[in-house]
Amino acid sequence: MFNTKLKKDALLIHEKAATAYNDSREMMMGESEKLYQERGTVIGLVKKIEDFINSIANTPKEFDKKMGLIKEEVKQFKETEEFAKEALEGEIKAGVGIAAATGAGLGFASIAPTVAMQIATTFGRASTGTAIKALSGAAAQKAALAWLGGGALAAGGGGIAAGEALLALAGPIGWGLAGADAAFALVSMTKKNKKISDEAVENAKAMMREKERMDETGKRIEDLCKKTENLRKTLTSQMEEVSVLHGTEYSSLGEEQQILLGTLVNNSLSLASLLNTIIE
Repeated sequence: MFNTKLKKDALLIHEKAATAYNDSREMMMGESEKLYQERGTVIGLVKKIEDFINSIANTPKEFDKKMGLIKEEVKQFKETEEFAKEALEGEIKAGVGIAAATGAGLGFASIAPTVAMQIATTFGRASTGTAIKALSGAAAQKAALAWLGGGALAAGGGGIAAGEALLALAGPIGWGLAGADAAFALVSMTKKNKKISDEAVENAKAMMREKERMDETGKRIEDLCKKTENLRKTLTSQMEEVSVLHGTEYSSLGEEQQILLGTLVNNSLSLASLLNTIIE
């Protein structure tokens, strides 16, 4: 048949692009999972430091202020986790946009709770004015998607479309790129080989552009995870160094010991702030 080889070559290009796309997506999501796990460890360490500082009598008011800020950072992180869980547990099902793009009807209901929280804490934060559990049906779905996309368009966010694109990161290629999944309709005999070839090549180009974007995003997530891990390890060592001061009175400590405590508090705040650092 005319242009049969052209179609065959184009389909091969498409297949390779799809494989590369999925490899990059898996890499990026793997880095996001590492970051989420690291942040869980950070929360445990921060709580341990909080208990330690509270055991010391008459600490400076500045300590109280900074420990309060640390609590707020932890609270913000947990609120983001809760928002993601509420989005899953509510009436949110497949979004119209997602279903239309993939023909599969995939959405929040297809994402595991841990993956939803992983995505939420890596790419977004719970800043919506209305709790997701107070909404239902389409309203809840739209609110969650807009939140994942960085807020409503009117507020400078990416809107629902951006949220749908973000959800695409949690699933295979068919979620985010219309017609780019393994069941791509290029094999349809209702189309001419030349048209099929053109569509395959254009689709492959789109996937490769997305692959490059995900490679860059994955590297940024990896860098953030390493930064968080390094500071956590530093704090762990500092905590071990000052642990002998547990239950003491601040004014009875020497200047060097007081400086060590101040450094511990300052670094704890720096580490806690990384909990809510998101990848734009």
